[in-house]
Amino acid sequence: MQTMIADYAAYNQWANGALLKVVKTLDASQQQKEIISSFPSVYSTLLHVLSAETIWWQRMHNEPQTAWTLKDAGLSSEAIIDGILRQDKLWAEWVTTLQTEQLQSMMGYKTSKQEYFEQPLCEILMHLFNHSTYHRGQLVTMLRQLGITQLPGTDFILWCRNK
Repeated sequence: MQTMIADYAAYNQWANGALLKVVKTLDASQQQKEIISSFPSVYSTLLHVLSAETIWWQRMHNEPQTAWTLKDAGLSSEAIIDGILRQDKLWAEWVTTLQTEQLQSMMGYKTSKQEYFEQPLCEILMHLFNHSTYHRGQLVTMLRQLGITQLPGTDFILWCRNK
């Protein structure tokens, strides 16, 4: 289990890095352009990914959950992208320190609605990495709508073939 979680964290870091290289080439108007999706722009989708990854990190490390305020921080796209890349590196490094017993241990947390849940840490981590995959798919669709045709493959199997 430890190897699988570490692989997913490394994959998440690789896939986000590949796609964010393309996003960095967009100008501000493209990043902010309204596109029908779960979030109204590339910018707001990236901000959501950063917020979610940061919130989960803060929960797991018993830190104050300040990531809820990121949407009001007026961050530049560059700062958001750098934040995602930094957070992904933290995840990839941290999960390699976890033992199977830790991954199977129950973790309690509160949602943004203050609902309390307990789940095995491994399930939360799988959710986190799957969440990023979901939003990468949305970003690819958004980028295509912006006319970007040269997009990297970010499928897990591609990462596996080259690890």
